[in-house]
Amino acid sequence: MRFFQPLGFFALIGIPIIVLMYLMRQKYKEHQVSSLFLWKKAESYSMAQKPFQKLKKNLLMFLQIIAVALLAIALASPYIMGVSETSHIVFGVDCSLSMQAKDEQEGKSRLEQAKQQIKNKIEQSPPNGIFSIVILQDTPTILSNNSTDKTTLLKQIEAIQPTNGGVDWQNSRELLQLAGAENGQISIFTDQYQPTLEDLDIEQNILGKNSENTAITLLSHSQGENGFQALVKVSYFGEGEITKTVNLFCDGKAFDRKEITIQGGNSKDVIFTGISQQTTALTATLTPEDVLAADDRAYDGAFSQTKKKVLLVTDQNIFLEKVYSLLPEVELYKTDTEHIEELKGYSLYIFDGVIPENLPQDGYYVFWNLPNDNTILPLGAERNITGQANTQGYGNMTLAETLTFDIEKAKSFSVPMWSSPILEADGEAIAIAGEQNGIKMAVFAFDIHNTDLPLQKEFPILIYNLQNWFFEQSGQQSLEGIESGKTVEITLLPETKEASVQFPNGQTTKIAPPFPPEPFTDTQQTGIYTLIQKDQSQQQTTNTFAVNAKTAGESDLMQQYQSQKQTQIQQNNAKKTIKVGKSIQNAVILVLLLLLLLEWRVNCNER
Repeated sequence: MRFFQPLGFFALIGIPIIVLMYLMRQKYKEHQVSSLFLWKKAESYSMAQKPFQKLKKNLLMFLQIIAVALLAIALASPYIMGVSETSHIVFGVDCSLSMQAKDEQEGKSRLEQAKQQIKNKIEQSPPNGIFSIVILQDTPTILSNNSTDKTTLLKQIEAIQPTNGGVDWQNSRELLQLAGAENGQISIFTDQYQPTLEDLDIEQNILGKNSENTAITLLSHSQGENGFQALVKVSYFGEGEITKTVNLFCDGKAFDRKEITIQGGNSKDVIFTGISQQTTALTATLTPEDVLAADDRAYDGAFSQTKKKVLLVTDQNIFLEKVYSLLPEVELYKTDTEHIEELKGYSLYIFDGVIPENLPQDGYYVFWNLPNDNTILPLGAERNITGQANTQGYGNMTLAETLTFDIEKAKSFSVPMWSSPILEADGEAIAIAGEQNGIKMAVFAFDIHNTDLPLQKEFPILIYNLQNWFFEQSGQQSLEGIESGKTVEITLLPETKEASVQFPNGQTTKIAPPFPPEPFTDTQQTGIYTLIQKDQSQQQTTNTFAVNAKTAGESDLMQQYQSQKQTQIQQNNAKKTIKVGKSIQNAVILVLLLLLLLEWRVNCNER
C-alpha cells in the first residue's frame, strides 16, 4: 500500500489522547443500595476517585483507537498499484493530397473514411475515455490534446479538411510521440504504410486501394520564337494505356487542347506555342477527371510584367547610358546633375560624379566617381594605378571569366564592414557593393572615363550581374515551382511602400509593412496568386505566381501495402496495459463508518 498524502498520519496523535482520557476516567459505576453499612464499598468508591490508575482492558477504548487509525489512513489517501487497460488514444489523421482520392465505397474520399472510423471509435468508447488528435501534413499540428469532451471532438474531426501537399513524417513522428507520452495508444489513419514508424508502438490503419491515376506533374513556360511556349508533363500511374485531353487556358480563357495516349508507368510532354506576350497566368487541365481530381489541374505564373525604372544622373556618360539601355528589364531615364534634389519614383538611382544632399527614400544606389564630400564612404586622395584592375566575387556578381582592364587612377578608401570588394587594383579595392540598413548600393571610386573598362567585352556582363544582384530577377526565381503548404520568400521592389498578396479565391492579405516582409506561409490553396506592390505615389505593380499540388509521392495510388505486417501491428496494439495507482480511500472510509457504528452500539450496552 502507498499513500498520496502521508501528512494525513498526523491524525494518529489522537491515539495517545484517547489512552490518556481512559487513564483519567473514573472507573466506578453507580448502583442503588438499601443501606450504607457496607463501608468497604465506600473504600472502593474512594479509590475510584484517583486520577491515574492501572489501565484495564476496555473494548470501547480499542474501538476508538482503531477508528482514529483508520481516519489517519483515510486522510493519507492510500492506494495500491494495479494494471489497467489504457483509455488514452491518440489519433493521427493523414491530410495529404492522396487522401482526396475517391476510390472507397459510395464515392467517399479516403479522408472521409478515416474521419468516419475515428468518430465511430470515439462514440463507442467508455465514458472516461481520453483522446488526442494530430493532423499529419507538411506542418503537423495537434488539433486536440487529452480531451474528454466527445461532442467537441466529433465537431473537430468533422471540420478536418485535406491539403494539397504531403506529410512531414519525421516531424509527425515526434509530434505523435509527444501527444502519446502519457500512456497513450497511438493510431494513425493513412493511405500508405510508413516503414519509418515500424520501431514505434503505433497502429497503422491503411485506407484506399490500388487505383489508376493520371496527373499533371509539371507546367512551365519559356520564351519562344513567336511569343511564349508552355510545357505540360502528364504522368500515368496505372497499367495498360489511357487517353486524356490536355486543355490549356491563358488568363482564364481557353487557348488550345490536345489529345494524348500514355502507356502505364510513363509520362508524356505536351507543348503549346504561340502564347501571347501579354499573358500573366496559365492553367492546364486533364479531362476526363479520375479518382484524384486535385492533380488533374496545374498552374503557372511568374511572368515578368514590368521593367525596373532606372534613373541615370550624369552630365554626359554615353558608356553607362548605352549599357543600361540594353538590359532587357530596365526602363532607363536620364537627368543632368543640376536636378538631383527631391528625386523619387525609381527602383535604381545611378549617380555619376555627384551625390544629392538628401538621398532618395526609395530605390537602390550606384555611385560612379563618388565625390569626396559624401556621407556614404570616407575617401582619401587619388592614387595612381600601376597595374591592371580585375574583378572580385560578390554574391552572384562572380563572372565566369576574369575581367581585367587598365585604369589610370582611383580614390583610396577602407572597405567598410557592410560591403565587399567587387573590383580591385594594386591589391586594394576600387569598387565595393553591399547592403546597409536594408538598402543595397554599389560604389565605384574612379571615373569610368579614366579606364578602358567600357571597351571590354565583359563590361556589359558586369553591369548585368550587378543588376541581378540588386533585384534578384524581380524575385521571379523564388516564385517558381511552389508546392502547396510550402513557405515562400518574397522579394519586394525597393520603392515599394505597401505590399499585399491576393489569393486564388479573391481574398487579399497584407504582407508589408513592416519591411522586409515575413516569409509567406499561407499557400494551402492551389492556383494563381497575385503580388501587389504600391510605391509612395500609390502606383501599382503586379506579379503573378502559381501554387500547385504536390504530385511527387502523392499521385501514385498504385501502392502495394504490406498487409501482413500491418495486421501484426494492429494485433500488437489491440490492448495496451499500464501500471496505475488505484485509490482505496473510499474503502477505508467505509470501514471507519462501520467501526463507528459498532462503537456506538458498545457504548449504549455499557450504560
